[in-house]
Amino acid sequence: MFYRKNLIAVTVVIFGLIMFIPNAQAQRQEFEVTQCYAATINPVHSSPDLGISSLDCKGITQSTHESKLFDNWTRHMVLVVRRMGGKHSWNGVTKAMAPDGEFIIWEFSGDSQAGSITKAVYGTGKWKDVKGELKAKRITSKPIAPNTDQWCEKAVGWIELPAK
Repeated sequence: MFYRKNLIAVTVVIFGLIMFIPNAQAQRQEFEVTQCYAATINPVHSSPDLGISSLDCKGITQSTHESKLFDNWTRHMVLVVRRMGGKHSWNGVTKAMAPDGEFIIWEFSGDSQAGSITKAVYGTGKWKDVKGELKAKRITSKPIAPNTDQWCEKAVGWIELPAK
């Protein structure tokens, strides 16, 4: 009888302690941003049927979400664009840098109908081992000079930091 009461007491204490052990879970956050870019276009080939260019783009991100995640981050993007008929498709990478100098590298692909799908592939500092995805679509575009492009896009996505 005494042994059984002690066993029950120890079991209750163990379960009570387990409840207070921190649960290490990844931190997932949703975000929404407007990203604006200025690009230099480097034509590789241009004909009525096919156009191929590389673009070197610089830009900035403004958060439109209450969390302000990615607000005032700068961006450097390089991509290759292919035009066939009236349709464009592209692939590239972006370095998105926080005001403190830490950054995330994103890979993306897309087309003029669907927009871009972007995945986080590398991060520094608190962004090390980051996972994430965003979908972006142009909301405005207005080239100002030959072989340049300037545009803004709306992007929504999620980011997940590993549990520490």
